[in-house]
Amino acid sequence: MTIRSVSLTGAASVLAALSLSGCLTAGPNPEDPYEDFNRQMFAFNDGLDRAVLEPVAKGYRAVTNEPIREGVGNFGDNLNEPLTFVNHVLQGQIPDAGATFGRFVINTTVGIGGIFDPASAMGMQRTKEDFGQTLGKWGVQGGPYIVLPFLGPTNPRDIFGMGGDVALNPLNYPEFESDDEIRMGIGVLGGINGRAGAIEAINEVRNQIDPYTTVRRFYDRTRAQDIANAPIQPNETEKLPESELDF
Repeated sequence: MTIRSVSLTGAASVLAALSLSGCLTAGPNPEDPYEDFNRQMFAFNDGLDRAVLEPVAKGYRAVTNEPIREGVGNFGDNLNEPLTFVNHVLQGQIPDAGATFGRFVINTTVGIGGIFDPASAMGMQRTKEDFGQTLGKWGVQGGPYIVLPFLGPTNPRDIFGMGGDVALNPLNYPEFESDDEIRMGIGVLGGINGRAGAIEAINEVRNQIDPYTTVRRFYDRTRAQDIANAPIQPNETEKLPESELDF
């Protein structure tokens, strides 16, 4: 599992440093020009996950029940609604923006800060949009596939998009500037909760003949479908949420 809540400056700095150090050298595969480097980073991230994140996630699952984990997940999803709302607006999807705003209001109030999800019970289904998708809608090409340490699979467009996502995250608003411990706690808890929910999915990927290629193809396909707002057509090796393939 990887850390997605990073600033544009931080992510861009990592990419620039790797480029300047000569680590990123284009290879012969047009679909994956930095495959040698990417496989090394994939192995590094997977090793880190096996050594640290997976054991923590399994321990977390052992001491929590499904309603608690669902509540934590709902809370994190609710925090992302403002991000989705703004990106709907930027993409000209005004009805979807209105529905997202309604979800946020209902779940923040009736749902007690988003711990519960009464909006879905009312037929207001959650959508997910990020600034990388918005850039794609605007015609910005993704660029070469790259796996970054800690950040996982991405591309130059989505690295830039991460900066927009961070800026739009409610926890980064000025009102929360003095509450770094709270923000960090929420981020860590959300990451552990998400990894706990992905235990089986990641194990399934690891059982593939070439997990690296499975993740790369799924990432590329999922991002293209996200930008086109097209439904995912899963098969046995491609039915996993993108967030469960971040290693």
